Amino acid sequence: MEFPNLDNSSFVASHLDKGIGEDKDDLLFRRRRRVIFTDAAGNGLHSMHLDYDDEFLNHNNEEDASSDHDNRNRNCFDFDEEVGGSNLLVTTATELQYVYSALSCISVSMLGCCNGLLLCMFLYDPQLYLVNPATRQSKKLPEVPTEYLIDDLYYFCDVYGFGFDSSTHQHKVVNGVVYRTNTRDDDEGGVQFNVYTLETNSWRQIHEYVFPYHIFPCRNKGTLLNGNLHWLGTRVGEDDNHHSSLLIVSLVLTQDQEEVREIPLPREIDSSRTLRSKLGVFREWLCVTFEGDYGKATPTFNEFWVMKEYGVGESWTKMRVSIPYWNLSHSGFWTKSHDLMVFEEELIMYNFNDHSFRNLCVREIGKVGSVETYWESIVSLK
Repeated sequence: MEFPNLDNSSFVASHLDKGIGEDKDDLLFRRRRRVIFTDAAGNGLHSMHLDYDDEFLNHNNEEDASSDHDNRNRNCFDFDEEVGGSNLLVTTATELQYVYSALSCISVSMLGCCNGLLLCMFLYDPQLYLVNPATRQSKKLPEVPTEYLIDDLYYFCDVYGFGFDSSTHQHKVVNGVVYRTNTRDDDEGGVQFNVYTLETNSWRQIHEYVFPYHIFPCRNKGTLLNGNLHWLGTRVGEDDNHHSSLLIVSLVLTQDQEEVREIPLPREIDSSRTLRSKLGVFREWLCVTFEGDYGKATPTFNEFWVMKEYGVGESWTKMRVSIPYWNLSHSGFWTKSHDLMVFEEELIMYNFNDHSFRNLCVREIGKVGSVETYWESIVSLK
């Protein structure tokens, strides 16, 4: 399919504004919602389309389900005993080989998704890439202009994010460089943010100082919601094990308001759990799940938290799941009745009304790794 108007900014904007939906009669503006994921080893990008109206939940080929079910890799928690083969949903996915033809069989990390574009990084290649799966375009970003030594502070880790500035209609890639001192009693340091703008193909620094926050290095992927990026972190100079210092670091992407704000975590989460927490989005709410002890054979959690009113600490609400877990996230996809959740390395269509669920099996794919959901777009990467 050809996209003759990719360089027409007004047409692209109209496509973004009007095209969210699945109107099969509107071929010009129709945008499909797709789920994209890697396998458990982080290899390959695979894309699949699921219907919003629950239609695919009503179809189940038991013969295919049984075959795919028997060939899947076994997970540490045996969902089979819970649901049985007849309750499997079977679908197919397409591998996006054109994205990384020169880097085939190389592990890929998805670091963000916005307006149909993916921010990716490949193993053994420190550069960042933007990818549009719908138009099959990809772009290697210029190197980040990073200073690895500031005064007495030393480079500690990088964090990333990807979003859209609606005030300027610009797509922004964020690189946060976390600095610390070389002592364990770390009461200095912080994070310095660099921003790449797709429309100008250039990097710049947000303010010429270090923001006084430490972002957890194992949580380097920013969570996009309400036009802002979010990471779990702590205030510099406060004890990381003290609950009051643990928070969500929010970066506002609006051009004239580029600043860092704080969002509180649920008071009920103690420090030991916070350090094992994961930040994400559940439907349209910020979400905090937990990670269990990988050394234990039995999952340890059956709850997570969602922020029903953005930025309001009192709106944190506890939600429960009927499947114990040690690693849980929301894929970004949901229907009228079900949410596509990632339990450990399994895709599960979960009904939060009655807590029933169905396994979603992708043909020729065993366990899954990173999972994102995006709306197809014609945003150009040229």
